[in-house]
Amino acid sequence: MEFTLILMPYVDLLPSLITNQMAVVNPGKIYQSPFPRWYNPNATCAYHVGVPGHSIEQCVAFKHKVQSLIDAGWLTFQEDSLNVRTNHLSSHGGSAVNAVEECGPRGPKRMEDVLTFKRFILEALYKAGMICVDGDKGDSCLMHPGASHDVETCPTAEELL
Repeated sequence: MEFTLILMPYVDLLPSLITNQMAVVNPGKIYQSPFPRWYNPNATCAYHVGVPGHSIEQCVAFKHKVQSLIDAGWLTFQEDSLNVRTNHLSSHGGSAVNAVEECGPRGPKRMEDVLTFKRFILEALYKAGMICVDGDKGDSCLMHPGASHDVETCPTAEELL
């Protein structure tokens, strides 16, 4: 697949996409020996939470994410700037993300402020080998197979996240 040429380094783009809630970091796979040919033990990927093996500039998963945002019309790259198509702002020079930020203290988000379904987060953590779950995709609660509650209201899942 060919990716649209962007006019700034991917490492500079990631924080702006996160700030504008257009991307989140994803824990990457930790490879064991024998390593793939492309594996670089001296490189780490910011998109994959610092997992070694490649840099964000070589990260195919992040390039696919950026390409999907471009294809959906959420991002446009122009000669001197990056614009969010739904929020046209004038260019202020240089390759940067034009956005409006809310001023105020920043701290960690509370779980109740996160809009992603707990099932999606838990499945991703399970696939990454970061947690163990007792249930499977058919169970309403991944933590307690056969339980009458679902994973979105599960106190164990809430505590874990």
